[in-house]
Amino acid sequence: MPVDIVVGGQAGDEGKGKISAYLAYKNRYDYCIKVGGPNAGHTVFYKNKIFALRTIPSGFVNQKSKLVLGAGTYLIIDWFFKEMKETGTQDRIIMDPHTVIIEEKHIEMERSDSRIMKSIGSVGTGLGAAIRERIERKRIKFAKDEPVLKKFVKNVPEILNNALEKNKNVLLEGTQGLKLSLLHGEYPFVTSRDTTASTFLAETGLGPRYARDIYAIFKPYVTRTGPGPIKDEVTDREILHVHHTKGREVGSVSGRLRRIGAFEKETAVKTIMINSATKIAVTHIDIFEGNSGIKHPCRFVPKAKKFIKEIESLSKIYPYPKLALISYGPGLLNVIDMRKSE
Repeated sequence: MPVDIVVGGQAGDEGKGKISAYLAYKNRYDYCIKVGGPNAGHTVFYKNKIFALRTIPSGFVNQKSKLVLGAGTYLIIDWFFKEMKETGTQDRIIMDPHTVIIEEKHIEMERSDSRIMKSIGSVGTGLGAAIRERIERKRIKFAKDEPVLKKFVKNVPEILNNALEKNKNVLLEGTQGLKLSLLHGEYPFVTSRDTTASTFLAETGLGPRYARDIYAIFKPYVTRTGPGPIKDEVTDREILHVHHTKGREVGSVSGRLRRIGAFEKETAVKTIMINSATKIAVTHIDIFEGNSGIKHPCRFVPKAKKFIKEIESLSKIYPYPKLALISYGPGLLNVIDMRKSE
């Protein structure tokens, strides 16, 4: 059952791109998959460059991986080609025939809806409008209908299921986080689709029996780019400045300064249960003053150690996930890999 899945445990922005890239680099996956839309950006620091990805899987750092966009992927063609050129991945991309093209009309529809833009906090990429038209069975454009995408279009479910039959390894990179799930999140302040492991598999064309490890990603605090519940929101300007600069807490798609709140253990518990998480990854541990660059948990400053203890307590929740990865900096390999001790 060699499909590993990366899910967000909070309100997005947890560092799923960083963790997905690290896993792909270290684990040598044969296929790296990305589902979701361009409203959720994943940032990867690789070879002294910063890649703000909206469509291409973060696993592009593994030069041997095929890069897959599933039927549950929504893309803006110009953005897709720009990213493909930046990452040099033209020869590695496979796209499901039913990948949806977000058109200019979808962007205009979304941006003209003040309730969606202001009250809900959409970033205005047209994803919600495209999904709505798909649900209403209106005339939308799929990848199979777009001549410029013809060379990428393949039978993704068949390719992946055949690969899994041969025991190939697959990484599935989800988007956003549980608090934003249309099904399980803090409605109405949610995105336009579900954001859990089961749905990510379905959006790819895979069944649940293939799942191996499910990585739930958390950071020591919660962020939101738009409105919605957030525990003990930070208002101190100096603290916010640290998060927005050192923590790079600025929306990679929206450009908005992210709101900052306290870590929510209840959300973490819910994430583990609903996603059947088997492993936990922690990012932004370097946000604790004096903890930058520390490469071993035993040397963490007291506040960081306390947070790690709280994370480790989550292993008491079924299916008893283990703390596997701790990111201590933005670089691709700035990761304490605790899987080596398993």
